[in-house]
Amino acid sequence: MPSYKPLPKQFTEGRLSKPMSDLLCTYNEGPRLVWELKHLSTIIQVDRAHIVMLARQGYMTPTQAGAILAELDDIRAAGPQNFTPAPGYGSMVLQVEKVLAERLGDDIAGRLPIARSRLDQGATVRRLVDKDNLLAVLEQLLRLQETLLAAAAKQAQTPFLSYTHMQQAQPTTYGHYLLAFSARLDDTFQQLTQVYHRIDRSPLGAVGLSGTTLNTDRDLTAWLLGFSDVLDNSRLGRDAYYQIELVFALTMAMTLLNDLCCDLHVWSSVEFGTVELDDSLCSTSSVFPHKKNPYALETVKSKAGEAQGWVVSALSLFRNEGSGDTNGRNVGFVDETCTTVCNMMRLTSDIIEGTTVKEARCEELLANAWVTTNRLGNVLLTGHHLDYRSAHSVVGRLVKNCLDREITRANVTIEMLQDAVAEMAMEPLAMTQKELTAALSHTEFISSSISHGSIGPQQVERLLVKATRQHYKSVSWMEETMRCLKVSEGELDAATEELRRAPTP
Repeated sequence: MPSYKPLPKQFTEGRLSKPMSDLLCTYNEGPRLVWELKHLSTIIQVDRAHIVMLARQGYMTPTQAGAILAELDDIRAAGPQNFTPAPGYGSMVLQVEKVLAERLGDDIAGRLPIARSRLDQGATVRRLVDKDNLLAVLEQLLRLQETLLAAAAKQAQTPFLSYTHMQQAQPTTYGHYLLAFSARLDDTFQQLTQVYHRIDRSPLGAVGLSGTTLNTDRDLTAWLLGFSDVLDNSRLGRDAYYQIELVFALTMAMTLLNDLCCDLHVWSSVEFGTVELDDSLCSTSSVFPHKKNPYALETVKSKAGEAQGWVVSALSLFRNEGSGDTNGRNVGFVDETCTTVCNMMRLTSDIIEGTTVKEARCEELLANAWVTTNRLGNVLLTGHHLDYRSAHSVVGRLVKNCLDREITRANVTIEMLQDAVAEMAMEPLAMTQKELTAALSHTEFISSSISHGSIGPQQVERLLVKATRQHYKSVSWMEETMRCLKVSEGELDAATEELRRAPTP
């Protein structure tokens, strides 16, 4: 017959003469309970794995385990909206124990806290939530990368302009430009998966800092909860330094999105006019009816600006107080950060899909832009035996003279080049007008680029094939990770169902 001892009104009643103040609850226990209640299902998942382990190690009978599991399933099915925490009774691990004690009595419910503490239980929940959040980010990252690769393949040879110091620099192709961001996303994926591996270690069973004298099986609970390993040193049970790495990687991801959207923001202006966003990603002015405001780009840039404070805030939480401070060593805004990054990646995917390259405008700009001058310099270097700096000086003087006289690149003559050569005190060149025109052509620049990773057709195709293969590898990693989590979840469900079918004595 289970005993029903009167429960204390406050969790702290045994040790403290006064309950926690209302103000302290508002800033300490209150926010923590809100977060934990939101993740009630994960808390119960941890409880279920712990119960299976305790039953197999002989610290509770199958009947006791089955009874607790039945109540936990009932609590989970009811959902967090139907769970009312008791004021002053501590975190959700204690709140759940209180409900179980009320339903089952202390003899049964009192078995659940064996061989664990709030430190390792809470850290396990935190890691499971962080893993789920990170996988959601990786899913959106792969979707964005897929969108970039599709657009890059479509626009692989679309001539475009590249800039340095916000000045026209060289010809490029829009596909080559997008492939650069796909490569950066691949770096971000690798960075985030490295963080994932550090998160993917179970602290459950660390029991405070020094472990326990009970014969527990931490490998079993790790497997049932989908962890690939156990956090080996029990003193690290509450460790969450990985959150700083996670926040840094997320900040860098937002910086990448900011770079892309800043470029598109400038290029979508009337002055540039080389790209245009889909109407669904824009709005108009309340006073200027002619305007098409790129709200989507501004939204991503705004959120990327906010992201610059994430790392500093995370580091400040792990302040210089040694390893004995366990209360503040948790970045409480990781959930929100991951959600923001997910949504901004989704929005950026929509932006890429909804962006039209204004090819006629690009051709107009390229026809008159001095973006092929380094190709002319290379021709002078390789075909006319000028040293590099001399060739650079001659081409620079040619450009200066033409700009002073308002002569466009398309109208440059061989005589103008020879004048520049003479002004730089050099011998006349044995160059023809045809050779000069070809050297200044942006289409010739693109088609003749052969260096590794350049904008030439063969190199862009190689980059596209390589990026696509790497994307498939990343997708395979994601699929395998999700498969392993499903297997562990199935093992846990099977183990708990077996205990729930245990006969009642």
